[in-house]
Amino acid sequence: MKPINYLSISVLFIILLPAVSAWARHDLMNEEVFKQIGWLDKFKNITVTQYSYSDPSIRHTELLYYNPNPKILTQRDFYSYPLYKPVIFFRGADIGKKISAKNILVYFSDEPDWDVDKYLKLSWMQSFSGESQGYRHMYYPALSFHIPLIFYPQGEAPERAEHFYNMSKLAFSKGDNYWGFRFLAMSLHYIEDMSEPYHTRQLYSGFFDMLHPYSGTLQTIKNFHQNYETYEANLFWLEEQGIMQQNLISSLRKSSTIEMKNPNDFAKYIAQWSYLGSEDTMKMTLELFGKKYKSNTTVTMTEDEFYSMVDSTRAEKFNDDIASRIGLFGTSAKSFLEFARRDLELDEKVTNRVS
Repeated sequence: MKPINYLSISVLFIILLPAVSAWARHDLMNEEVFKQIGWLDKFKNITVTQYSYSDPSIRHTELLYYNPNPKILTQRDFYSYPLYKPVIFFRGADIGKKISAKNILVYFSDEPDWDVDKYLKLSWMQSFSGESQGYRHMYYPALSFHIPLIFYPQGEAPERAEHFYNMSKLAFSKGDNYWGFRFLAMSLHYIEDMSEPYHTRQLYSGFFDMLHPYSGTLQTIKNFHQNYETYEANLFWLEEQGIMQQNLISSLRKSSTIEMKNPNDFAKYIAQWSYLGSEDTMKMTLELFGKKYKSNTTVTMTEDEFYSMVDSTRAEKFNDDIASRIGLFGTSAKSFLEFARRDLELDEKVTNRVS
């Protein structure tokens, strides 16, 4: 029998990797982080303005949120990805209404997941990262093993963080504080994505399906990635409700601020930290979730399965690992906003003209 060419199989299943979002519910986590950023409270009455910018890099035809309405959609008791689309938690305000900077940053930190990066032709390498959506929301650091260029960095998340930061700088220079903060929220999203290990590590040997090396391995990666997010979102929500000990929330609160020079380099720095230990994270995911998720069909975590896992002694180490990842998320957010405050001179330029 001819031996299996594992590298060729890896190329095949990575080519078809599906587009997936990163952390579920950036908004919930950022809402907790921003409670500690007091200077944002100065900006409570910003007028919602019409979108008036040119950005050929995004998918405009499906961008439905230029002029959001104030409808609020609330979370059910159990979040299940991908049964919920990310936009189901959208909240906004009508043109001309007032909104605080904190709410802009919270509500729109999920916006890059609202289809603006889908169905684009960006690079010949995008097929190896979940097409254009994944390619823009992932970054595999240099010297980490990934397909196709092995040790060459791959993914556009750092560049997208830089792009929307520059858009924010343009908006603030025009006195458009609403879009200044909204673009900041979008820039922040890509940086925070880098704290999620499934967005900085492409391959893990434990996910290889010997029975279905092509379709099974492809679907297994998708199953563990999406259900990792389902688990994290529900664990965070339980903590918010006071049902679970607040380890993730505590990790956000204790996260530190570090110096950064620009969004691009900072996103790469966070990605490098996220990649460290990512193999252990994926190994623990497999051990806790079980072999059921190693499948060539979609496997979605049920509410009963989640509760049987989250309270078990098996989950203690896994939950601690998620908390450390959430701590990196908090550091990303706090460091980025402090950088923006100083670099954009927000205290001086915005405080006296909250339009």
